[in-house]
Amino acid sequence: MRNDPRVDLLAELAHPLRLRVIDRLGQAGPATVSRLAQELGVPLPLLSNHLRRLRDARLVEVERAGRQAVYSLADPGLEALTAVLDRVAGRVAPRPEPADSDFARARTCYDHLAGRLGVDLYRSLLERGALRDRPDGTVELGPHADEAFAELGVEVAAVEPGRRRFAFECLDATEHAPHLGGALGAAVARAALDAGWVKPAGERVLSVTPGRRPRGARPPAGRRPRRSAPA
Repeated sequence: MRNDPRVDLLAELAHPLRLRVIDRLGQAGPATVSRLAQELGVPLPLLSNHLRRLRDARLVEVERAGRQAVYSLADPGLEALTAVLDRVAGRVAPRPEPADSDFARARTCYDHLAGRLGVDLYRSLLERGALRDRPDGTVELGPHADEAFAELGVEVAAVEPGRRRFAFECLDATEHAPHLGGALGAAVARAALDAGWVKPAGERVLSVTPGRRPRGARPPAGRRPRRSAPA
């Protein structure tokens, strides 16, 4: 029987670090080896070995920019694949026990809002008709997008995705439910920081400023019943 090429593909993605590399490149675009090592918190030699495997498997590609090697996804379809994996994992993975740490309440995930804060905010935007979630894990603007995002300090028409996706569901590591990723999610995080709604409170941890919460955004304090990840 001939080998199924999907098995080889999934085998390369099965290693946690290689999957994190694919996730990072899909989330925030191309990056140098040193930047990847810093953001992922791994030694350069270890990362280089896994990048070599991903390159040999034709999952990533590398370009030279002076003395720097810049890595990017070799196929945009990988972005869709990871979004679908997030969607499925959010439906079938067991829910974690309620956590009350600062990290679980509010933090950044790459350059967008995560933790209970990010999940609650994303859910609120869906309920208000600002966003519509799609079965493939991508997100599109809803009929009330301009109004809702303006309250968050974001002009939707001015958000330029560049080489990254505009908006998609990102599975939250502590909530096991989606928060908003992509260029739109990054714009929301920047606006929240610029307005003083949230402030850095440690490595990736955020604190929510009392009284500075935009209208329609739920506070991260307390645990609420949540729906399943959208189908």
